[in-house]
Amino acid sequence: MKPYEWMVTYTPQTEWIEGRGILLWLAFYTGGLGGGLYLASLYFNSLPGMMISWLVIAVLKGGFHLAFLGKPSRFWRMFLRPGTSWISRGFIFVGGFIIVAGVQILVSLYAPGSGIETFLKALAALLAFCEAIYTGFAMNYVNGIPFWNSALVPVLFILYGILGGCALLIGIVLAGAPATDLSNIESLSRVLMLTGVLFLIIYLWSAAYTGETGKESVRELLKGHLAALFWVGLVALGIIVPLVLLALSVLGHEIPSTWLVTAIICEVIGGLSLRYCLLKGALYSPLIPSNRPG
Repeated sequence: MKPYEWMVTYTPQTEWIEGRGILLWLAFYTGGLGGGLYLASLYFNSLPGMMISWLVIAVLKGGFHLAFLGKPSRFWRMFLRPGTSWISRGFIFVGGFIIVAGVQILVSLYAPGSGIETFLKALAALLAFCEAIYTGFAMNYVNGIPFWNSALVPVLFILYGILGGCALLIGIVLAGAPATDLSNIESLSRVLMLTGVLFLIIYLWSAAYTGETGKESVRELLKGHLAALFWVGLVALGIIVPLVLLALSVLGHEIPSTWLVTAIICEVIGGLSLRYCLLKGALYSPLIPSNRPG
């Protein structure tokens, strides 16, 4: 973009998706994945899943966020503005989850069935939920980007976070984790996927009617520079392929492990594609009103 076009035409936001911003995109994804995996693991009582969710958030999510910061040694300052900053609240959720879930996993290993274990699981689940959804609220809080100004953005983040968590939990079970019924995880995955598709359609439809800037963002996804990623990465690989493979179990077919692994890989691609499209397709409204016909 030429310097004189800044904020005169539709201006893409770049801070959260280009250059160093790629790290933030990965942090958003791994945060949703880790939080969703913990919730799915708690629901299906999978301690190995809880352990891996802790590693995903503590190592991957935390590592990407620290790498994104210009001066990681000062990251503690991010905790100081919870009253006004969703990023600050997010750091509190992440830090709280790392501590609480870490203690809960130790209690589950050495004192299972105790009252303190139940309390810690409930608190860790709340923190995991907040950790998975807060990035949607952080984006929603940016008033200058109409594409993000929808209550459905946080909903999409938590839905696709839990969906990704279910996919990863299937992989954990296939790798030999004890006794979780795959058919139940597959059933929940189908419900989440269909719900996610419905909310994604409603979100894009409503975003297109928020004004010219929102309509332009949707056009970028459906027909513009992001169309290939949207239709191939998100729709084809992230939705259609896993849904078809998971639907076979409804028809009574036993799904081979290799097909399930394919569904997991496709779901990861879809989750990454969704967040990339939402971040890359975000446009600032021009300072000069557009005369372009709607």
